[in-house]
Amino acid sequence: MIPERLSAYDAIIPLLDEVIEWSLLRKWSLSEVYRVTLKSGQTRIMKWGGKEMAGEATMYQQLVSSLKVPSPHIYGFFQLENSAVIIMEDCGRYNLEQQPNPAHFLEAARVLARLRETASANLGKNLRSEVIRSYSASAADFLALLDDLLRSRHLVRNETLLSLQTTFPHELQKLYQTVPFTLVHHDYHAKNLVIQKNGILPIDWSLAYLSPHLGDLYCLIAEARSFSNVSKKDILSAFRDEVHSDLSIEQLNWQVSVGGICWLVKTLKWLVYGGTDTIPGSEAWIPDLMNDLENLMKEVN
Repeated sequence: MIPERLSAYDAIIPLLDEVIEWSLLRKWSLSEVYRVTLKSGQTRIMKWGGKEMAGEATMYQQLVSSLKVPSPHIYGFFQLENSAVIIMEDCGRYNLEQQPNPAHFLEAARVLARLRETASANLGKNLRSEVIRSYSASAADFLALLDDLLRSRHLVRNETLLSLQTTFPHELQKLYQTVPFTLVHHDYHAKNLVIQKNGILPIDWSLAYLSPHLGDLYCLIAEARSFSNVSKKDILSAFRDEVHSDLSIEQLNWQVSVGGICWLVKTLKWLVYGGTDTIPGSEAWIPDLMNDLENLMKEVN
């Protein structure tokens, strides 16, 4: 039985007639993800996205694929007026959240270092200037997000954010002057890191954009500590071993802290301006995220 969200695509996706089993992986108000088994025995991932979640295929086509970073193969993309469906490679059954092996977390750090360098090297060669502009998050953009947070009903006149307004511009200026633009996944969490025979494959690039910041490594460090008791020191060492530049541990620590602030500001902005409606129960995340932000500010200052 075809799920209701995908039944509207019956006439334009021939593969739906080949599906013999549907396995629901995620169901939000604007996003549904299924692993499907075909008559041939092969499996695929089908992702339905509504409204703003319908633009993921364009992200893969214009940005992720062009930068030659590891990502799932896209078999097809189908769009109606207010939604879209992507059919993609089933990259593996298990992610790091399901199998939190310490060695896998260390490999995820190495994969991140390599993909950032690959993306940075290909950015000028493979992307048109208008695509770069479209997907870039500038220092001014992050400051604007901070201003938006201070106007939101959840965080209006929040003391931590007001303090960040004073210190953040300097840290952003330093970051954007010293670290090259690259691809940011922005959801580099255990659930999106699939275990394969030859390593780790990041999936779900729907939030990706271009920026120098290292929020992805900040997220991985937190997940590694939580799921597998892998230390921050070990994750940083694994990442640094793959970087082809003279990057000191002190510099890397600073980049992770500033990257964490960037990630938190952008994530909080998404939550307080509609994300809490998309993900049920996510409003409860806000106090913990604000605590994390305050701790990072102490590290940077």
